[in-house]
Amino acid sequence: MVEYQVMLNSSAVAQQIARGLVSSGVTEVVIAPGSRSAPLIYALAPLAEAGVIRTHVRIDERDAGFLALGLARGLRSRQVGAATAASAAVGGAVALVTTSGSAVANLHPAVLEASYSRLPLVAITADRPARLRGTGANQTIDDQSQVLSDVRARVDVPAGSADAHHLLAEAVAHSLGTGTSEAGPVQFNVQFDVPLVPTVTELAEWKATVQTVAARGANEASTSAFSGLNSGNARDGAGNTPDAARSTSVRIFPGTVIVAGDAGGHSAQALKSLAESYSIPVLAEPSSHLTSELRNSPTAVPAHARVLSEREDLRTAIRSVIVHGKPTLTRPVATLLADSEVLVQRLPDDVDAVSLSVSLSAADGTGASASNGDGVLDGDSASNGDSVGDGAIATAGDRYSHAGEDTTWRDEWVSAGEAIVAASRREREVESKPSTARAVTEHLAGRSINLFAASSNTIRYLSEATDVRARIHASRGLAGIDGLISTATGLSLALEEQVVLVIGDVAMLHDVGGLLTPSAEEGGNVLIVVLNDDGGAIFSGLEHSQDHVAPYLERYFTVPHGRGFSDLATAYGWEYSRVGLHDGTSLLDDFIAEFEQAVVSVDDGMETDSPKTKTRGRRIIEVNLT
Repeated sequence: MVEYQVMLNSSAVAQQIARGLVSSGVTEVVIAPGSRSAPLIYALAPLAEAGVIRTHVRIDERDAGFLALGLARGLRSRQVGAATAASAAVGGAVALVTTSGSAVANLHPAVLEASYSRLPLVAITADRPARLRGTGANQTIDDQSQVLSDVRARVDVPAGSADAHHLLAEAVAHSLGTGTSEAGPVQFNVQFDVPLVPTVTELAEWKATVQTVAARGANEASTSAFSGLNSGNARDGAGNTPDAARSTSVRIFPGTVIVAGDAGGHSAQALKSLAESYSIPVLAEPSSHLTSELRNSPTAVPAHARVLSEREDLRTAIRSVIVHGKPTLTRPVATLLADSEVLVQRLPDDVDAVSLSVSLSAADGTGASASNGDGVLDGDSASNGDSVGDGAIATAGDRYSHAGEDTTWRDEWVSAGEAIVAASRREREVESKPSTARAVTEHLAGRSINLFAASSNTIRYLSEATDVRARIHASRGLAGIDGLISTATGLSLALEEQVVLVIGDVAMLHDVGGLLTPSAEEGGNVLIVVLNDDGGAIFSGLEHSQDHVAPYLERYFTVPHGRGFSDLATAYGWEYSRVGLHDGTSLLDDFIAEFEQAVVSVDDGMETDSPKTKTRGRRIIEVNLT
């Protein structure tokens, strides 16, 4: 019997991919223009016109990648509190479409951040047919499917393949973490042969089936066995593992603390319940959801990194650390987690989607385990937590008990942090040159806003802020300073809310392209507060400022540039305001209040009868720190 292989033209392959995206629940697609990826555009555009998906076009692939990253983070943040891993996953992946050649390589920074932040991206990279590889053909990489490292899975789809729909659905599943140990990016490389444009009939027929595709996709469940993809790197850490039971456990010893890092937007109500039920000190980084969830809670330790550094008695009393997310911000925490004498227990990022069982141990390792549902946290509250820790297994003679009603251990940590914060505040009150950057950052943290904090000094100022009302977001996977404007824009688009980005001048210059929103595109509702100290001031506070190496500091590390941002804002169509060193935060509040109005009128300098009117959402406030 002769078997015939079905070969589709490029338009049909692209339509299969579009079907796969819809059936996998993908609703956000970022597109960078290109000719080789044109079949995908003709397949996706009608879906966007019908409201089935939302497309975002960006000229530069690098900015497109970071926009997709922000969208993925925002989608996950919107799903905080989902009852199950499945409901949390639906629609969580973001697709990213590029043409062939170096365009693919420009996605790499965003893909790396997505990998280390465990955010689901599906990079659909158009390629030329395999027959052109190794021939020197234009914009042809010999093995384009291998260009992006740190992906959870990769596939190279041959030109004309009839399996693109199912392979794409598998790729999305891998990205969501339903086929590997955790969520992250995947590369779906697809070869397109000419013709790249559908015929009049093909396009009309596709448009006629869009609503059918949408209806079928909403009800279609993937039955893939993940056999068609080549698995990439799966980072050790916390993610969704559907093959295992959705449960995990922790053991609480005397001297236990909770360390919470960035979890890519996942909530942590279970950790809040655990901490409050068993009086466990919480050392939470600003972008952990625990920071806002524990506001006014007696378990949150302010300035925890300094407590670790300055209170040796408390540091050496730690015997166990329960870790959520990815703590990366401070060296004292990194040193603690690397201590071989300390038991480190890592919880999944989506801890609120699993059952968390608790057992208590005495100093000698003996203890009691919860059973028959006692001591199980379901992400909202502790079931019988108090009765489990009823003091019966507290260790006699041990300095600190883990019994819920004994708060000695927790109170010592919190008091130590409060004392450090109070001393720092007194020191700042008498400083001849108070830190405007710190004051601005802490002031914004006290507002009920979405605050996206850049790396370097900004996020560190927030780590010592005490009155945090803002919901803090950050790119902490690799903690780089690139792509932050684009990421904040994507976050705003996904949340459909205002985002205030607090960023240094160097990070701002790194992502100037992120200021450009094509005329037909949504730009999000973003307010950028630039803390301009003319270079990388963070290096002055590190070991690079020591006397014997100080001569190299300015040229090779801080690198002053002498630039402001007024002309840049004008060039990219953003409104601009400037706050001076001595203006304080009241003027900043005035600018934010103006920004929050529905419409802002601006004079663009053209000879017209009236000022040009712009909708809100595009303002840069430069804080001059020099």
